[in-house]
Amino acid sequence: MEQKNFFKLELITPEQVVIHQEVSSAIIPTVQGPIGILPGHVPLLGVGAIGVLKAYDTSNKLFQAFVESGFFMITREGVTIIARDAELQDQIDVEEAYAEKGRAQKILLSTQSAEIKEQAREDLLRAETKITLARGAD
Repeated sequence: MEQKNFFKLELITPEQVVIHQEVSSAIIPTVQGPIGILPGHVPLLGVGAIGVLKAYDTSNKLFQAFVESGFFMITREGVTIIARDAELQDQIDVEEAYAEKGRAQKILLSTQSAEIKEQAREDLLRAETKITLARGAD
């Protein structure tokens, strides 16, 4: 059987299809750490995490996206990620991410309930991930 050099990558949120293209490789954030994927990867289902999706297109050019939690499915044909939220690197609103970071930090410094503080920690992680990605580092 001939080995394919590319696979289909889909990144979908409830609002939109963020990515739908052929790629040569990808690294997806999961709750167990990043998973590297090449063509022919064994089938797998898993839980995604807040982080950065990295992928190389068919020209071997890197592109990245912010991904917020969700699920992923790896099949012989490709990878589908269904995320709560996702944004391509060049579409991140950095000012909004800084504002979200400030709000989360303020909540963490206040005397809120444990549940509210846990949500604020998640909001802080989301904001910091977006800021880092938008600024070009990962």
